[in-house]
Amino acid sequence: MSSLSTRPIQGSRMTVSRLSIGADRLGLTRPVPAEDAFVVAVYLHDLADHELWSRGRPVLRRGYAAQSMRIVNLQDEYAANLLQPHETLVFHIPRRALDGFTDDAGLARVGHLACEPGLVDPVVGHLAGALSATLAMPAVANSLFIDQVCLSVCAHLAGHYGGQRSAPLPAASGLSPGMASRAKELLAAHVAETLSIEDLAQACGLSRSHFGKAFKLSTGLTPHAWRQHYRIERAQALLLGERVDLAAIAALCGFADQSHFNRVFARLVGDTPGNWRRMRLR
Repeated sequence: MSSLSTRPIQGSRMTVSRLSIGADRLGLTRPVPAEDAFVVAVYLHDLADHELWSRGRPVLRRGYAAQSMRIVNLQDEYAANLLQPHETLVFHIPRRALDGFTDDAGLARVGHLACEPGLVDPVVGHLAGALSATLAMPAVANSLFIDQVCLSVCAHLAGHYGGQRSAPLPAASGLSPGMASRAKELLAAHVAETLSIEDLAQACGLSRSHFGKAFKLSTGLTPHAWRQHYRIERAQALLLGERVDLAAIAALCGFADQSHFNRVFARLVGDTPGNWRRMRLR
């Protein structure tokens, strides 16, 4: 199992885990103690048969198609009877995190989350896929990216599975020039350090959900994507300056290692850092 923990809402924590169930782990799991939280499971591959148990008895048995989902309210005790090997991405969302999101966004709180087991939701599937790829490489996990995805998950679940039908928010506006400059300066100053949406929003005097939307309206990019572009621009300047080796440039620009630097550079520029420098220094 690989997991990521994040605090997209101040004072609360969400956890995202990728569960790989092999043949050696089949059978009835230990019961999960009751708590005021929700679990959203997204099945990454087809699963022919699965059982959900509560208080020693089966309460749901069915198969799941790839990218289908299930929501479980943990206010009761649950266990799973694992009948076949499979892989699942699981969001653990305490009610405090969900309440924090709706309060922050100016929406009514959600009383309950529920969906038909086995529902395929393309939005949840896309978000789960983005985090699944990140969980495969935890060394390069980016807190800004994880926060943004988890906030998107909360927004989608509240709106579609929590009966959230309050009046729509006012039309979003971008950041003021001063706010945009402050956010960019903070992102640039902490290019090699951990930075959260909370940090950026506080610097601009905005809520987390408002800041994310406003930043993208102003720049055309999410904060995570803007910082990736900034890192690459900084790396390009270093590549054209003194003969600094690629590993050192990767570290100076906030990449986990040279391999991570190469992947991001190639995706955004269309060439490897070494080739890009050779073509311009001939």
